[in-house]
Amino acid sequence: MIHAKSMLRRSALLVGALAMAGCGSFWPWSDSRPKLPDPPTASAPVPARTAWTVKLPAGGVGFAPVVANGALFAAAADGTVVRIDPANGRTVWQVNAGKRLVVGPGSDGEVVVVASRDGTLIALDSAGKPRWSVPLGAEAVSVPSVGLGLAIVRTADNRISAFETDTGKRRWIVSRQLPALVLRQTSAIAIAPGTAYAGLPGGRLVAIGLQNGVLRWEASVSSPRGANEIERIADVIGSPLVSGREICAGSYQGKLACFDAPTGRAIWARDVATAGGIDIDARLVTVSDDKGHVQAYSRTGTSVWRQEKLARRDPSAPLSVGPVLVVGDVQGYVYLLSRDDGAIAARFATDGTPVVSPAAAHERTAIVQTSGGTLLAIAID
Repeated sequence: MIHAKSMLRRSALLVGALAMAGCGSFWPWSDSRPKLPDPPTASAPVPARTAWTVKLPAGGVGFAPVVANGALFAAAADGTVVRIDPANGRTVWQVNAGKRLVVGPGSDGEVVVVASRDGTLIALDSAGKPRWSVPLGAEAVSVPSVGLGLAIVRTADNRISAFETDTGKRRWIVSRQLPALVLRQTSAIAIAPGTAYAGLPGGRLVAIGLQNGVLRWEASVSSPRGANEIERIADVIGSPLVSGREICAGSYQGKLACFDAPTGRAIWARDVATAGGIDIDARLVTVSDDKGHVQAYSRTGTSVWRQEKLARRDPSAPLSVGPVLVVGDVQGYVYLLSRDDGAIAARFATDGTPVVSPAAAHERTAIVQTSGGTLLAIAID
């Protein structure tokens, strides 16, 4: 019998490898889940306020705001792509990509890249004008990562492809074996000078040379284990994050782990099953786990604090902004947690739809996108 614990994760769509070819898919959460307790209130207030809101069409898994070069970009499933001034919420431009979208956007401030449901990668320039579009051969399952002249995306057949942002020419492609079952989630590939880092199904983390697509190293964040394919899901959740010489990642039903970025040598790992994703800053590695707890570890792996008041609320990946961490929940509430001790410092309501993707930050303003399409900017004074 499959236990509900293995199924109820609002941030992930469980998809069989055969389903990628059109044989069907199913959602790993249930409408019959137990009633949630009332959302927790702030116990250690910090000065914070709603700066602005913008309403877009619905998005969901695969859609997250991104700030690049002082501009905010967001997208929706109906093809809407917008550029917004993050300082005041003013819409600079809004266009339609001409296709229904499945993930996006990624941007370096000069190019904005989204992917359509029919497997097309679409690039716009900074003014919202079409630049190029290319077929991917399969549906994108990661938010396009854009930087250092490349747009990099992973597709449902577990291929990682890099395209030149000027022309759309494919620079390289890396193929990896696909497990029987994988999770659909909001993730991206980390781009650093000379190297791209991708978290993969099966708990693998790979480092790929940016210029030529050569595999530099491969490491295990966690290993699949269990009596059936669902129990054996160990996918890397969210985006691996680079800070200095370290890269950290978390996995579903697995571990939180940090590695030496140049070599892939394991530095430390903790038994924490990641559900929402992770964040890393100069002092802390933080994670939203499968119980709905938000945990903080030092950069050497020592436990610093654990916030348990969001249990069963499926918090999104944390984001460090000034003195707080920002997370959203399954009912559309956004919480600010103290980076010092995890205490809830503020709570904001949105449109009541789940926050399933990481927030973005512009200076001391956090921007969250709900599944229903609301963009909420919170200024942390």
